[in-house]
Amino acid sequence: MKTRKDIPLYFLSILFWLVLWQVAAVKLDKELFLPTPSQVILVLWKNLLFSKNFWASVISSFFHIGIGFLSGFTVGVFLAVCSYLYKPIHILLWFPIKIIKAVPVASFVILSLLWLKSSSLAIFIPFLMVLPILYLHTLTALEQTDPKLIEMAKLFHVSIKNQVLFLYLPQILPSILSACSLAAGMAWKSGIAAEIIGLSKHSIGNQIYQAKIYLVTPELFAWSFVVILFSIGWEQLFYQIGKILLKERKEK
Repeated sequence: MKTRKDIPLYFLSILFWLVLWQVAAVKLDKELFLPTPSQVILVLWKNLLFSKNFWASVISSFFHIGIGFLSGFTVGVFLAVCSYLYKPIHILLWFPIKIIKAVPVASFVILSLLWLKSSSLAIFIPFLMVLPILYLHTLTALEQTDPKLIEMAKLFHVSIKNQVLFLYLPQILPSILSACSLAAGMAWKSGIAAEIIGLSKHSIGNQIYQAKIYLVTPELFAWSFVVILFSIGWEQLFYQIGKILLKERKEK
């Protein structure tokens, strides 16, 4: 957990690595292999930010990965609730969840190319990566619900609605928000990987691939920097949402 006092230290950490990058790039003195941070920022500012192609690629990737993330979130939480309520579903899903967790992203992308269009990969692959994270976090949180509280709710005939709102939701909310923060980064990494391998048109992944093909290393770094910003941004978004929701529940 970052406190306000720690924020300057984190900035110093970022500055340290940027200086190290700068020194390494200057020593190597070969832009093809390692451009300097200033060269990357210059390319991002001059060649990318103000071009229509840049924003078309960003919007396309954001849209597809966002749909994949939300789909994985919804299905993961739903299946976790079903597994908690019905043991046969829990047993039935155990094997496919293990497979999804174990198989590399690249393998899923290559297999999916046999079934799906390349434009759909950036939806399907993030969906697959997000689903087990939300499923396992939610299911674990539900299983850790105090059995005495559940027994008491049944004893006093507490309605299902109130059980969900005041018993289960406070139990699973922190786990879901933590899972969302983790899954957001995974969604972006896997989604961009899917776009690169599938050569999805008008996407960040395709721009990264083109930069690599034509050996435009500063542009390759610039696009990678954009992906990092979006990934961190999504993680911070869910972190802040979590802080607000948990604070509201404590105040209530």
